[in-house]
Amino acid sequence: MVVILYVIVGAAVLMLFGALFGLLPLLLGRYFNRPGLGKLGMLCCIFSGLVPGLEVPVAIGFVLAIFIKKTDFDWPQRNAAPTPVQPRPAPRPMQGTTLYVNALSGPLRGQSYPVGQDGLLFGCDPSCAVRFQAGTPGVSHRHCCIRWQQGVPMLMDLNSTYGTFMGDGRKLPPSYPAQLAAGSRFYLGDPNCLFQITLP
Repeated sequence: MVVILYVIVGAAVLMLFGALFGLLPLLLGRYFNRPGLGKLGMLCCIFSGLVPGLEVPVAIGFVLAIFIKKTDFDWPQRNAAPTPVQPRPAPRPMQGTTLYVNALSGPLRGQSYPVGQDGLLFGCDPSCAVRFQAGTPGVSHRHCCIRWQQGVPMLMDLNSTYGTFMGDGRKLPPSYPAQLAAGSRFYLGDPNCLFQITLP
């Protein structure tokens, strides 16, 4: 009985040690918008901890996968009915339509900025059209921008320190544009720095 207890405690300690290494892929997966890979890396590190020394290469492998893979790992859902794939409608060109970015909260609350032909740049840099004071918490030097692509406004994070998020909390990967429309909301670093796209 004592031997079994020692084995169980030893296995638990080894798995806990593996879990410490698993924190690396877990946190990186969340930061780089690959939460599925991060969770899988955490689980694999926990169980690989039962073989001393194996958790290190497993953690490194998942970290590399997070950096290299363009897609995340999808967890299978039990009893989930397959959803039919519906073709996405082509975005309706809006260039030429006057769009505005309204600051709903944060230090620029109440301000409105037109999205011109050259787009709109957000940040603390003097060249930014939507300019924050230097040192504004959560806002980088050149944080994000809105640009036109085929007549459609697109929001793109410029590798900011604190991140650019859509209104639903989805973090934009750096340099990957997200489509905007009238009514779209997004925030810089913190939900308290919220903007909305509006028509006049």
